[in-house]
Amino acid sequence: MERQTWSSRRPCVKKLAVGLVALVGGMSLMAAPASATTVIRIVASDGHRTNPVWYHDTSAVQVGSLLHLAWSTNAASVEARTFNRTSGRFSTAAAKVSVTTLDCGCLDSTGTNPNRHDVPALTADPVGRLYALYGGGTAARSGAKNGPFFRAASKLNSISSWGAEHRLSIPGAAYDFEVVRDNHGVSHIVGQQGDNPRGAGSLIYMKLAPGTSMAPGTLGAYHTLVQGGFDSTACAWRATPGCNIYVIGRIAVGPANPRNPQIPAPLYATWGWSEAGLSPTCGDPMGFCNHGLYMAASYDGGTAWQNASKTASTNVTLGPIPYNDSRYQVVAPSQNIGLYKALVVTGSYPGTPWIAYQPGADQAAGKIVVTHSSRGTWVATTVDTSRSWNNHLVMASTATGRLYLWSDIAQSGTHLGELTQWVGSTASASWFKSYLTVGPNWFLTGTRVSGGELLMWRVPVSATATSVAFTIVPTA
Repeated sequence: MERQTWSSRRPCVKKLAVGLVALVGGMSLMAAPASATTVIRIVASDGHRTNPVWYHDTSAVQVGSLLHLAWSTNAASVEARTFNRTSGRFSTAAAKVSVTTLDCGCLDSTGTNPNRHDVPALTADPVGRLYALYGGGTAARSGAKNGPFFRAASKLNSISSWGAEHRLSIPGAAYDFEVVRDNHGVSHIVGQQGDNPRGAGSLIYMKLAPGTSMAPGTLGAYHTLVQGGFDSTACAWRATPGCNIYVIGRIAVGPANPRNPQIPAPLYATWGWSEAGLSPTCGDPMGFCNHGLYMAASYDGGTAWQNASKTASTNVTLGPIPYNDSRYQVVAPSQNIGLYKALVVTGSYPGTPWIAYQPGADQAAGKIVVTHSSRGTWVATTVDTSRSWNNHLVMASTATGRLYLWSDIAQSGTHLGELTQWVGSTASASWFKSYLTVGPNWFLTGTRVSGGELLMWRVPVSATATSVAFTIVPTA
């Protein structure tokens, strides 16, 4: 289903349309993006009512001209669908990916039984075989059999058939996966560990070796990249200290070394941490729960991780990075930086990491800031202070040094049907702001595809129904 929207009216999600981008002026030396239209397509109408997609999962992947998209449904399953970019049409109906049905027999924060898989992640190896990761989350509390799950497609560049569903032996399961692929075709995966004897919240890391045209690749053992979980000193304001630490992480891959292509391309991971839960209202009298910003880079394919100045290194096969290790600190944990972050890498080998975050987000005073590493130090630029930001972030970069940043704005009010887009440059502190009119949206996520960024989001239709939509924004 495809529709158009006009920036002067609120769109109806059930009508066909052509979308217009409403440009908003600002003091900037940069030109506006070349594209003047945004075409929105409805992927599914059976999205889970709260979480069909999530901001830092890799919910889509392009192989050749085919774009494969996945989501969590309202029927406790994971589905995927294929869009052909050449024909501009969907080439398949929705195909069920999951086998196991989850049911935790409990109530989550919405007051309902979360009988669902957490949002799936998709990746593909160089030969075009697709892989899916899903499961875990709240439903994992009902027993060890609830994930996470891993499946490889039986046919190349196809979601029509899948191999056996494998349950991974990660205590407490894992969820909120994000995947990048390096120059050797290896997929690197991060996700958050669920409830287990050590507590919930650590950031785990896995590698998926590429397969062949005859056989799928193999998923290696997981390692704890950043140690979260139960900390007896956390939540110090409580009468009896001690609570879980939740590590929220993102991963990006940098440029390969042209002089030595045998070396894996660099990996960059960024994280912050939250006490007691993924919420701005954990009970801390300071008024926020999400603390600090950190970054680590790996130049050997994910074994050793170093800080920006390369003065500290952690071999994760021997032990994890502590969640609040000051050697990897970008922003001090005394500062509130919000839950949502974005990460890209620019320039020549080994690349420069750029991180977007929202200081003050939990305190109704959030602004959007982008910081980048320069000779081992961090240089921050404020991008937007026009409202109290506490929203999902997607970021992209181009070979020309241009930076793109997107965010959903609000679930209600005058910006209900818009996304914000900022365009910046690695050579300038100026950012150009515009609005994309896409219709009601929430839980914005993004995936790099040929020629642009695929933006994908939840479309609230009613109190019990959700659709899933996407658009591709050209970048240059």
